[in-house]
Formats: sequence, structure tokens, C-alpha cells
Amino acid sequence: MQQHSISVETTPDVIIQKVAGDLRVAGWERGEIMAKTDGDQLSLTPAEAEVQVSCDEALILYLPRDANLKVELVTGDASLQALRGTVTMGKVAGDLSLNDIEGVTVEDVSGDVVARNMGRLEVRKVSGDFTLRGGRGDCLVKSVGGDASVRDVDGVAEFEAIGSDLYLRNVRAGVKANAGADATLYLDPAPDVEYHITAGDDLMAWLPAEADFELHLVGGSPESVHVDFPGVELDGESATYDLTLGEEEGKRARVFLTAGDDLMITSRADQWFSAADFGVGMRDFGEFNFPDIPPIPPMPPIPPDLSERINRRVQEAMERSRSRVEAAQQRAEVRIEAAMRRAEAKARAAEVRARRGQANLNVGRWKWDLTPQGPLSRAAPVSEEERLQILKMLQEKKITVEEAEKLLAALEGK
Repeated sequence: MQQHSISVETTPDVIIQKVAGDLRVAGWERGEIMAKTDGDQLSLTPAEAEVQVSCDEALILYLPRDANLKVELVTGDASLQALRGTVTMGKVAGDLSLNDIEGVTVEDVSGDVVARNMGRLEVRKVSGDFTLRGGRGDCLVKSVGGDASVRDVDGVAEFEAIGSDLYLRNVRAGVKANAGADATLYLDPAPDVEYHITAGDDLMAWLPAEADFELHLVGGSPESVHVDFPGVELDGESATYDLTLGEEEGKRARVFLTAGDDLMITSRADQWFSAADFGVGMRDFGEFNFPDIPPIPPMPPIPPDLSERINRRVQEAMERSRSRVEAAQQRAEVRIEAAMRRAEAKARAAEVRARRGQANLNVGRWKWDLTPQGPLSRAAPVSEEERLQILKMLQEKKITVEEAEKLLAALEGK
């Protein structure tokens, strides 16, 4: 576990080359960058107005809200919130969650994208689904592999290619979208604004009856086009219709709707909600509640069995240590007993050679007076008490094996 922080200006440029795991970034009102990782390596490297962040695991990062952030690669999920500076995301291998970001550009997301309360949003590729709830700026997406769901956007919404269904409601500054399957629309066209929506299969749109707009419709066949507006009747002989609704002359909204199969336009709310409830097939954004930003990233919860696991590991370590000590003691006793047997055997073998007198013998700090006291005669054997005393000093490592042999040999010849 690593945690570092540094003081910075209010608008630093922060660069992250790679996050090996999940990334969480949040803006705060401090002139400080704080980073935390579960890994072993973490560094914050300032260079003029730029700060480079690197780590070897998942990363939690807190920045000044006006910081500019660039992330080149995230191997897991990414979650960003509360940033007013520019944000550039490269490759995200998992899902991407965005909340309250002023401006962000995303290169490639392998999972889903979920965004809320956004400024300008540009995305090149989303392999999964795309969901946006609330936008202050334009939403520009080149490719969505799954469904696209957009609601309450003040700017323009453009989708070059949507692999499956499109759900769109309350986009006020114009729409340009191409859905591979169905499209469900709730439009309140603004004057002098164009809306272009194409669906590979069915298209259903709700439009207000009192609005003034031009309506250009293309269905899959003459029988597939249906318009349920007061005073509008179709002859049923064509798959293409151009209609002008409303009475006021001037800058009308222009709506272009194309369906590969059925095309239905209605102004009645009861038909709209009974035929295609706008929540069906859409992600309720309540499933994506962003957590409040804590002043300091919370520590991971302590497992309830942590104390038990620690005690068990300590006991196991003590048992292993005790076994190693006992084995070492046994090996030492065997070596000492063998050395004692060798010393005693050598001493007995030297008994014959030690019948004559010898000079004083110094062994370590013990001095033995071995000067003959009278004529040579057969020496008495070494007493058991003397032998045990020498062997005890050997066992206590007060003398060496060689010194013990010399003492036993000398005593045998006293």
C-alpha cells in the first residue's frame, strides 16, 4: 500500500501513461495532488507545470478541479468525477464512468460508457453501450457497438454508427444519428434546427402537436409509414412523405426520419407510453450512483476473520520455528556425543604411551602440573570423575576436542 501527495498550482497538467488495474479520479478544492495504490510502486514526478504519475496497480487520484488530465491506458475500469479542466482518455479496457466533467475526449472503451452532468463529450469508439444523462455541451460519438441512450442534452448529439438501438429524448440543439436496429425518439424541435435520425429496423418518434416544423419521412414500404397527428392523413401509396406541421411561417425545425421497416410518428402521449415506454431497454441512471468524494480515500474494510487468520499464521510460524530449533539441538547433541566418544577412545589409546612423566601441560587457561613425583611405575587409570569433568568442559565448549584429548592423554600418564 502506497500513498503520496505533493503541492501544486491550481491548473497543473497531470499525465498518466498506464494504470495496471482500475482508475478512480476525483477533483477537489485543494492545491494538492494525492495518489494512492494497493501496489508496491507509486511516484508523483513534478516537472515545471506538469506532473507525471506512475504506479504498478490500481490507482486512486485526487486533483485540483481545474487540473488538465491525460491518461494513455487503463487496463481495468475508469471512473472520473468533478473536473473542470480538459480530460483526455486513451484506451480503457473496461467500463468508463464520467460525472460532472467539463470537457472530455475518449479514444477507445472496450466496455460501456456511462456519463452524467457533462460538458462537451467526444468519444471515438465504445464497444459496449453508451448512456448520457444531462449534457451542457455537445455529445459527439463516432461508434457504439451496443445501444445508445441519450437524454437532456443542451448541445448537439451526433452518432455516426450505433450497432444496435437508439433511445433519445430532449436533445435541444440538433441530432444526427444512425442506428443499426430500432430508434425510439422524444423530440421537441427548436426553430431552425435540423434533426437527422436513421434506423435500420423500426423507428418511433413523439413530436408535439403544437410545434412548427417540416417533417421528411422515409419508411421501409408504403404500408410501413404511420403519422398520428391531428388533421394529417396519408394516402398509403408511398414510402416517402414531406409534411409541414404548424401554422407559423418562418424558421421551422426540419426533421428527417428514415426507417428500414416501420416508421411511426405520434403526438399522443398515451400512445407513446403504451407503445414504447421510454424506460424500456434503457439503463436507469439510478443504477450508476456515483459515491460522494471523501476528503481522503477510505481504507479497505478489515475482513471479519482477520484476527483469526493472523493468530493461525503466528501459531504455524511458531510451530515451524520450534521444529527447526529442536532439530538443530538434536544435531548438535549428536555431534557432541560423537566428539566425546572420539576423545575418550583416543585417550585410552594413548594410555600406554603416557606411562612416563611429562612436563607441565597448558590447555587454554588450565595449567596441569604433570611433573613425575618419584620413580616411574604403572600409572593409575584416569578416574571416572576426572574424565567426566573434562567431558563436561568439552560439552560446555570451554575447551576444544583436541584440548580434551590432550588432557585425557596426560591424565592417563600421571
